[in-house]
Amino acid sequence: MRRSWVLAGLALVSLGFCAAASYPVLSGRTEPPRFTLDSAGRALAEARRARADRWARDAMFAAESAMRVALTEQRRQEVRFFLLRDFSTARASLSVAEDKARKASAEAVLRRDDSRAAADAAMTRAGEELGRAEDCADAMHLGVFGRALLQKAKIAYTESKILYGAGEYPTAADRAETARTHALRVGDEAASAAARFTDARMVATWKHMADDTVAWSRETGSPAVVVYKENHRLTVFQGGRPVRSYAVELGYNSTRDKIHSGDAATPEGRYRITAKKGQGNSTYYKALLLNYPNEEDRAQFERARRGGQLPRWARMGGLIEIHGDGGRGKDWTKGCLALANPDIDDLFKRVGVGTPVTIVGGDGNGGAYTELVRRHRAPLNGTVSQ
Repeated sequence: MRRSWVLAGLALVSLGFCAAASYPVLSGRTEPPRFTLDSAGRALAEARRARADRWARDAMFAAESAMRVALTEQRRQEVRFFLLRDFSTARASLSVAEDKARKASAEAVLRRDDSRAAADAAMTRAGEELGRAEDCADAMHLGVFGRALLQKAKIAYTESKILYGAGEYPTAADRAETARTHALRVGDEAASAAARFTDARMVATWKHMADDTVAWSRETGSPAVVVYKENHRLTVFQGGRPVRSYAVELGYNSTRDKIHSGDAATPEGRYRITAKKGQGNSTYYKALLLNYPNEEDRAQFERARRGGQLPRWARMGGLIEIHGDGGRGKDWTKGCLALANPDIDDLFKRVGVGTPVTIVGGDGNGGAYTELVRRHRAPLNGTVSQ
């Protein structure tokens, strides 16, 4: 009887031991968290593809750290005796790592998209301003400083496009802003040089000079010539009526009034033809020599010299002609007025020695320089008048 009780007790103890030993297995704590590990790994890979290390560095660092902690815990359990393994903590840590990786991925995508949008906007602004600066370069001759700035703007804009293509959006935006800043300065310089063509007092003076010349032609019935620099037009009046108009090319520093030799500007004022040079008597195909400098030009030069507005080496210019070999589609002379050869042939027949030639800036009815100033001022005013 006693032996039976002992055997029953041993059976109960064995049964209890077996139950205790099988609990970890039955509860799943000894089962490695393969699915959770794979899911966390995929989340981390996605964050890496999104360049979270570039766009969400802190969040990515937190995800990588959490993953390392989880893997360390998993490895610690894997080397333990089978029945003593407990992957609960490793599973929870892997879930934390997965959650951090997904947050890092989302943050990276958001920041990258925001940065790309900012770069898009900066490059659009730079492109528009660079276009304006190039319009300025087409409309007038830029000085050394202006040309250098325009070149820097073009280089910076090209760099911004390369960086954008490489996904370096913040740097691309910075280079685009640099390009815009250089282009704006080009526009400022050009608009400053062209501003005199929109000055009401200057325009009134020019109109008065041109009207006087036309009135003289009307009163005498003789030919007279009026040149509007802004429109690049040379018009012949006969008896006060316009009888012929030609496209004319000017000194490459075309927005300025000529002050001294070498400034490449075409003079503005009232002149007369002093000589007609046929083929073989001129550097160019035929020429009409003007009486530049006249007394007013000399007085202007002296005022500028006394006012310290001229370099010490500056000298009075001369030999201003209306000559042929024009038709190049740009201002290229050192101050003369150039016509296409058929036009200078025609003009030769219409004018003679003594014919008045009045050269003025503009007539107030608009032109390339007026448009340039209007466009440059438009962003400051917030509107563009049509």
